[in-house]
Amino acid sequence: MNTKLLRQAAALRVRSWLPYVFCLCLFLPACAASDASRNLIELNVSAASLRADGTAFVSIQYRVARQAAVSLALHAPDGSIYALRENVARGRGAYSFTFSGAVNGRVIPDGMYELVATAQEPTDSDRVEVRLPFTITDADTFPPVLDGLDVSPQHFTPNQDGVADFLAIRFSVAEPVVVAARLLAGEHSRWLARSVAAEPGMVLISWPPTLRHTPSLNRPVQDLPAGPAQVEVTIQDRAGNRTVRRRDITIGEAGTPQVQVTDISFRPAIVPAGGTLTVTATIVNSGGVTLRSPPPGPASFTWGENVHALGYAAEPGTVRWGIEYSLNQSGIEYPFRWSLGRDLAPGESIAVTGTIALNELFPREPALFWFGVIHEHNRMLADESGITRIQSETGGSADSR
Repeated sequence: MNTKLLRQAAALRVRSWLPYVFCLCLFLPACAASDASRNLIELNVSAASLRADGTAFVSIQYRVARQAAVSLALHAPDGSIYALRENVARGRGAYSFTFSGAVNGRVIPDGMYELVATAQEPTDSDRVEVRLPFTITDADTFPPVLDGLDVSPQHFTPNQDGVADFLAIRFSVAEPVVVAARLLAGEHSRWLARSVAAEPGMVLISWPPTLRHTPSLNRPVQDLPAGPAQVEVTIQDRAGNRTVRRRDITIGEAGTPQVQVTDISFRPAIVPAGGTLTVTATIVNSGGVTLRSPPPGPASFTWGENVHALGYAAEPGTVRWGIEYSLNQSGIEYPFRWSLGRDLAPGESIAVTGTIALNELFPREPALFWFGVIHEHNRMLADESGITRIQSETGGSADSR
């Protein structure tokens, strides 16, 4: 056979194989894509059975090969589906979480389930699914009992005036639980308690925390809106069962007392023997809450007296103004204190006057006097204002300032 005929025969053989090669080229990428799709998500669980009475848990692990939306759920034989994760975005990597048998605050009942994991890539309409058998036993499906929920006062006014400033939340539980409480006011939400362990018996939650000497703690009540609100209490037992109860309340005035002091005057600067020191000032309510004034007290003091010695008891939350001096050795801060005379609404101002009779006990050396506004049992609203040098006419002439 000549060379030409041999070449023609070889060419015919190659052309006869081309369709098969072409099909193979199409088939191999499809197989690779199919394998890659099947490997998009892998699922594993630390144990195939869980005792769901609060004494045990399992670790559920899954691995994602590429970015995907992942869902995990337990499928029951009766068709019920208990979602553990729903369409959560996951990048490539390994993930895990613990599961004790509770879904949405309820332990699911005993039974044989399938743990189903699905994943879907952003550019693919097909969902990849992996299934594992899973069994629940000894399930504690009884929610904890929350008895006698009481919230007081029903008209809550956290304006720090000493009246209805604190919420008291009381209830009882019959088993160990973890407690959480929230104040729901319009779009606002405040945690009153979080993850507080409670033993069987009466439970008491008080809110807000004590504000004395710590103005920064006033922030939880600063922005509360006035109007209808709810207190929500949640208890959870060791198995993961939750019970939620709510009570309606009303929020009134809320916020932090604030003042500005102007026009402070101490007269005269040199007081004649047996004379009287007169103090005047203007107090402005510069905050957003009413300043509650206590009942009227002494209009005048004699040197050596103090507000406590005269039996003028401080009412927590009320606002008084007072005078302090540099030679004070009584151990009582601002020993001379006066009432505002009336409650002071936001934006209002009041002129105040007080007198101190300087008897023979007044020291001969000069002293520094200053003005303050006291939020009783809480903090100073104004301190060391209008410092002025005062001396007796019979005293020395040394310059102490």
